Amino acid sequence: MMIKKIILILIISSMTLDADIIDFYKKTLSTLQYDKEYILNKKANQLTQSGVNYSKYANFSFNADYSKTKAKGLPNVFDTTNVTFNDRLDLFGKNSYKIDTLALDLKSQKLLLNIQKEQLFISLVHMIALYNTTLEQHSLYKTVFNEQKDIYNKLEKLEQKGAITSIDLLRFKNQLTALKMTIMNQENEILKMKKQLHLYAPNQQIPMLQNSKLFYSEKEFLKQNPQLNLNNREAQKLLVQAKGLEHSYLPDVTAGAAYQQLGDPTSYGNNYSFSVGLQIPINSGNFKETQALKVKAFSLKSKNRQYQIRRKNEYTTRYQDYINVSKQLNILQESLNDYEKSARTIETAYLRQYVSFNTYMQVLMQTLHVKEQILQVKSKKALEATLLNNIASGIIYE
Repeated sequence: MMIKKIILILIISSMTLDADIIDFYKKTLSTLQYDKEYILNKKANQLTQSGVNYSKYANFSFNADYSKTKAKGLPNVFDTTNVTFNDRLDLFGKNSYKIDTLALDLKSQKLLLNIQKEQLFISLVHMIALYNTTLEQHSLYKTVFNEQKDIYNKLEKLEQKGAITSIDLLRFKNQLTALKMTIMNQENEILKMKKQLHLYAPNQQIPMLQNSKLFYSEKEFLKQNPQLNLNNREAQKLLVQAKGLEHSYLPDVTAGAAYQQLGDPTSYGNNYSFSVGLQIPINSGNFKETQALKVKAFSLKSKNRQYQIRRKNEYTTRYQDYINVSKQLNILQESLNDYEKSARTIETAYLRQYVSFNTYMQVLMQTLHVKEQILQVKSKKALEATLLNNIASGIIYE
């Protein structure tokens, strides 16, 4: 019982950490009008279903004709007016497959929307991860730049005292310029990415990918497979259409009323009639066409294993990437202290002219590279955790 409570708390914590990214994603869905398009399609589908239901009992037809007749033995022509009103009724459910097909088509549209939503979420998370990583790199480079600027000020004083040459000072200044250019390029990239993200979610704060823990199992991830479900729905739709063809031999019931107004002086007045009958199709229920639809359905179902393997591979790739970057992060964080200690020692030695400029820059760049790697693997770990958790939870399809 205690373990279940702990797991529940962890899942709730995960949802809280991912709340910002989900809010941003929901805002993007609203901007792109994904759900609005589906709602309109759903309404159109429901109206079509209502029309099919109505047509089962309301296939009315109205016929009227008028004629003049000249009969031998009668001095004058006489008029004849015929009016008939008919209805064709589907009392045997011959066209009920159309309702089932429309219902399945609506489910297919929903699953197709889920595929689009998942693709959008993955793209969005990658964009946000890149934006956040670039922000952190920018902060890192600014910190390094400010630290090196302080050292440059110290070197200027040493150059005035004749402790170092002006050439050494110039070489250091050139490195500062290179750092400054890198920072400016980062700022430009940040601005572009920010504008791009705000096109999807205007006035929405760009979230951080804070969660780096996995809270859902492989089984829960594999359960969410909209492409597999869509394939099954399409196969089911073909089988329903095949069943409809098989039942096309069923008769329609016809009912009608007729009125005939006669101007013939020899007749016994106007005629009224009511009729009920069966309209039985001939050469309906094409066997080959029915079999063709069934073969297509079975062909689609045969692809299910491909979609299952594809989803399994997707999970394996993401999970292994997550495990790999977790290991890399541990190694890098353990080595960072050594690199920072070495950098501080070399800095002191360089200011005292015990080591060359090249040696100092080599150690500085190595330390900077390690810090950048830590930022990248942290971002990768959070990215994979965010994708695995939110796909497995199913929240992105809601």
